Amino acid sequence: YKSATRADEERITIHPYALVLHRDSIYCVGFHTGRQEIRTFVLDRMRDTECIFSERFTLPADFKIDEYFQGEFGIWRAPEQHKVVIEFDAHAAEYIRARRVHHSQRLATIAGGGVRLTMTIGNLTQVVSWVLEWGARAKVVEPPELIERVRKELAGALALYPAAPSKSEKKTKSR
Repeated sequence: YKSATRADEERITIHPYALVLHRDSIYCVGFHTGRQEIRTFVLDRMRDTECIFSERFTLPADFKIDEYFQGEFGIWRAPEQHKVVIEFDAHAAEYIRARRVHHSQRLATIAGGGVRLTMTIGNLTQVVSWVLEWGARAKVVEPPELIERVRKELAGALALYPAAPSKSEKKTKSR
């Protein structure tokens, strides 16, 4: 298995509990026998897989895939929970009001016809990309960690696009 955080591949044994389709990828939620914990694995990162028919395991009676991701915004889990508050402008408000993006969400109307979304989630990673999808139509209010992560992503993206030369600079270069 090639983890996103490791430079090399590792041979692992997992007891697969469920397959989950999320954002055009298939994930396997299973028990990692080496680490003795339930983990989420991307099928695309698996190579040379084999099913060992002589080895058996029992799905824990208390494991329910719906409950496993409860509190998450996507496929990745985190032990801590974060109160997330995002304000959307009037153009985005209709879309936000029409869809349930998380089971814990609460909506409140704000000035200018916008909406404030409040939810409690674990892992912030997919919230960062979701907020970025909204561009200038969304503003993270809290938590500070999410604000900083969005700010870093925006700064990194902006650095890829140097400022366009002003009209006077264009005229000077063309002479």
